Amino acid sequence: MSLQLLKKACKKYSQREVARKIGRSATTVNLVLKEKYKKPEPILKIVKEVFTSLESDEVTCPTLGSIHRDVCSKYRTWADKNKVHKDRLYGEVKESCMSCNVGVSDG
Repeated sequence: MSLQLLKKACKKYSQREVARKIGRSATTVNLVLKEKYKKPEPILKIVKEVFTSLESDEVTCPTLGSIHRDVCSKYRTWADKNKVHKDRLYGEVKESCMSCNVGVSDG
């Protein structure tokens, strides 16, 4: 179980939001991050279950569910340019892609 996944989740969301999503306190998340929590394994197991998508090249699209990061990026680019495209799935998500920040790179 990886502390790196917890760090990645906290970077993408926040410690408070991660804590809410895993059903623990922000203090608990902070202690695990600082490696001062006595038995972090159960917490890290929950983090892995909740944030497993952060370990792959997939993102969770609010409309389509789990999709590859490249597909998300392509659809967002098309939406930003207001492109008309025959891709059926893009037709379903175009409006939501225009304001979505899922899969947006932090760097």
